Amino acid sequence: MITQSEYSKIISSPTSHTISTITPNDKNIEVRLILLEKLGTISLKSGDVIHQFLVADQTGSIKCNFFGEHGHQLRSGDIVFMSGIYATLYKETTLTLYTGKRSKVYKIGEFFMVFVEEPRMSETVWERDQGGTYVLKKA
Repeated sequence: MITQSEYSKIISSPTSHTISTITPNDKNIEVRLILLEKLGTISLKSGDVIHQFLVADQTGSIKCNFFGEHGHQLRSGDIVFMSGIYATLYKETTLTLYTGKRSKVYKIGEFFMVFVEEPRMSETVWERDQGGTYVLKKA
């Protein structure tokens, strides 16, 4: 449970990223977004469960994997603030957000948030530049 002061800060403070600014291997990401659609669940051999959602903000959408309790309690339409998350290329092709053990996920509302679905950042094509940094592939 968060205090009123923490809630006010979460609602009003700028975040470190918007979906359109996320690149592969970004860490310690802080975002505010809406869960559009539950894409499914994956049961791991360890007994843990991954809940996959399509999430969006005012700049685009992306796939997000929530581990365990983080995802179990969430539903489509929830608006969340997340910190301590990271992005990576799943199977070297699909940009995906992940929660980790130290991630914080707070439900801060439902249904009423401005968002767009395009660009779908999980469907973008990335390549490494000469310095080894991922950049969007030019057409």
